[in-house]
Amino acid sequence: MIVRDVVPADVVAVAEFQTRTWDECYAGLVPDAYLQSRRVPERVAAWTQTLRTGARGCALAQDPGSGEVVGVVSWVPGDPRWELRSLYVAAEHRGTGVADALLLRAVGDRPAELRVFRDNLRARRFYARHGFTVVPGSDEVDAGTGVPEVRMSRF
Repeated sequence: MIVRDVVPADVVAVAEFQTRTWDECYAGLVPDAYLQSRRVPERVAAWTQTLRTGARGCALAQDPGSGEVVGVVSWVPGDPRWELRSLYVAAEHRGTGVADALLLRAVGDRPAELRVFRDNLRARRFYARHGFTVVPGSDEVDAGTGVPEVRMSRF
């Protein structure tokens, strides 16, 4: 597996990967109407804007043989705490260390925080293994999806 920064030439592959991953992971958790409103063209526009502005750091994990994107991560550096904005891994690569490598690339062992869907227990267990804990009283509803989230933090 290769972990490297996302470049403009990757935007379509990243958008296709993210769309597929959201459909796999969030069906039944996120309203279908939201999933259908965020297809490849919308994600291409969002990732293009993200790269153009440099608003986030972005990296991907790539299968060295096929060149296929198998994971994507984005983050915002901070002082003192970094923010993990997104972390997605293809279903067939979960449990293989891809997510660990992407998390390390994004925030290393720095103090960091993230928001995660409250009912995404697999993700919450993953982050807990990396030292993140739920911040009490941090429940919010994600404005885009309408799905409850919690904040997790690592000091």
